[in-house]
Amino acid sequence: MPGQTRSLASAEPFRKGAAGLLAILLCLGGCVHQETVQVRHLTTERYLPSRYVEVYRKTPETPFEKIAVLEASGQPETPRSQLLGSIVEKARELGAQAVIVEDKSQPIGNPLVMNPTGGMYTVNPGMQMIPRYRATAIRFTTESSSPQG
Repeated sequence: MPGQTRSLASAEPFRKGAAGLLAILLCLGGCVHQETVQVRHLTTERYLPSRYVEVYRKTPETPFEKIAVLEASGQPETPRSQLLGSIVEKARELGAQAVIVEDKSQPIGNPLVMNPTGGMYTVNPGMQMIPRYRATAIRFTTESSSPQG
């Protein structure tokens, strides 16, 4: 029995170390999916946070002013909706009324593979993408504030 006590006692530091390592790995694993939105301000004006932010894929026809450029990227398995949500939230904090989003995602590796049956190149079906978005945060301008000629 004393030998068993000794083996349990010697296993105790290992358990503590393993538990600590597990806690660190869980913390780091949780950080992997957090996106950082980089902000480049285009104006010295600061605005109160907005309630809603519209998302545009192309430039709207309504007159607007650019207030910031936002960029976010993630790991290959990061959902694109998660990145867009991070951009929209940051734009809301900056007081933007809308964002104009550009998809700047990049493939990992070669997007083309040789098709052995035909000798032609085809798109790699298992290709992963690194999701990356760039957005311009904007505020709409009123007609009365534009110069009249």
